[in-house]
Amino acid sequence: MNRSLSICTLSIVALLCGGAAAHAQVSLSLHDAGGNLSELRVGDTATVEVRLSGVQPGQELDTLAAVVVYNGSRLGSPAITGGPILPAAPFFAWDFLEMGQPGYAEASFSTIGEQASHHITSDGLFCSFDVTAAAPGRGALSFDFTDATQFNPDDPLDPTPLTVTEGDPLSFTVVPEPNAMAMLMALLMPLLWRR
Repeated sequence: MNRSLSICTLSIVALLCGGAAAHAQVSLSLHDAGGNLSELRVGDTATVEVRLSGVQPGQELDTLAAVVVYNGSRLGSPAITGGPILPAAPFFAWDFLEMGQPGYAEASFSTIGEQASHHITSDGLFCSFDVTAAAPGRGALSFDFTDATQFNPDDPLDPTPLTVTEGDPLSFTVVPEPNAMAMLMALLMPLLWRR
């Protein structure tokens, strides 16, 4: 009786573990591609990358979306570019869409294609975007929304939702232009001289 119970228990545990592996989570993270977000000058352009990790061998994503928000008065509108993990031959040209405005960068991949070549099948760079420093100050870029689904070959119209883990915010600092600092010092020098 105990042996039968143990085998039944092990079968249930194996089934649960198998199910968990089939619905493994993926992660999105933000990276400073140029290494200069910590000291941008007004007018400088920086590149931010959105990277995907956690895709398992044989796993196919038919949806992946990320919205990144930040202070739009400090960093301007983003110029968004799709990354190399996107399908080289998408099912439709509009399977990857992007939208940017000051303080908001959105990249969205979604396909009804059923072949592996239409899906995201590996980790790597999902998208990147360039932003130009507009005004001095500090802030952070962070995820506001993420989503992913796994292609379901048994029912292509009913994909499997995936849990998306979001990486930490990415800090930035915009410092004044050197000319603005020089002008400020030039204005302050006569005041300091009189004292």
